[in-house]
Amino acid sequence: MNLVSYYYFVETAKDLHFTNTAKRLFISQQNLSLHIQKLEQYYGVDLFNRKPKLTLTYAGEKLLETAEKILAENATIINQLAEISEKGVGVLRIGIPAYRAQVCLPLILPIFYQKWPNINIQLTETQSANMEEMVAEGQLDVFIGIKNADDSPLEVTPLLNDHTYLVVSDTLLHKYYGNTAEDLKQEAQYGADLKLFSKLPFMLVKPPNRLRKTTDECFNVAGYKPNVFIESTNTELLISLYPKDFAAFFVTEMRLPLLKGVLNDSHCFPLKSSEKLVQHRLVIAHRNEKYLTQYVKDFIQISIEVLMNFEKDRRFEGSEVEL
Repeated sequence: MNLVSYYYFVETAKDLHFTNTAKRLFISQQNLSLHIQKLEQYYGVDLFNRKPKLTLTYAGEKLLETAEKILAENATIINQLAEISEKGVGVLRIGIPAYRAQVCLPLILPIFYQKWPNINIQLTETQSANMEEMVAEGQLDVFIGIKNADDSPLEVTPLLNDHTYLVVSDTLLHKYYGNTAEDLKQEAQYGADLKLFSKLPFMLVKPPNRLRKTTDECFNVAGYKPNVFIESTNTELLISLYPKDFAAFFVTEMRLPLLKGVLNDSHCFPLKSSEKLVQHRLVIAHRNEKYLTQYVKDFIQISIEVLMNFEKDRRFEGSEVEL
């Protein structure tokens, strides 16, 4: 059976929508459907329920488990054989949240590609917890993301500590705090305890989400339930609404440089809870016992060096950021 058919099947199982998958893979819907039909004919089963909406059948769920393993093993074989190849051709499967990729990869990849110009990079952009599982199962070579505990079979290297910031406009502060707004800004400059901001409305990312879990814990310590203006799974939506002065919201320190031009007339206070600044550990991780090609090892080492230097150069450490 053609590996391309397995690949198209796995990708369709992610979207459960033929049209969206075909567009994402830059192929025709007819071509995609033909590959799925070939698989169904080969195995003699229906892989998808077509109505009332596209869902995996029980047989489809079973094939998905196997197809993912087949594709992962094939990528591993390609990588191992690339060690032998004089051209240094191979595949590097990286997991990293989308906005972190915007910051990290422009720093890492130019150095990496000077040494490995023929490596094809496959990106997976999802939550850190999902990528950790994908690395453990061999579906990714490495992931860059948040991991605070050393409780997995992965080889984990810390890169930097990423603080959480409360973002609020000057207009909003004066609307809710009047003449005391200036005193509040001074008090929160080196650490914003949410007890001081209970009057504000907030825009929050919907759970489950690591940032939401963090802010919920801070609200709990502060002793109140926030006045929630809006919740969304789409952080970009919250960012687009922010200039309208509806509410305050929270971002990670790494996202702040991406928001210049959006956060005009704003204050970005480092979040504090129980007298400590709130932060998470950004790491790079790979499966401990997995064979690593030289280019994977080099990518890991370059990432460590580049992001440790990035940490040293950041100007946002532990104080209010003016953007």
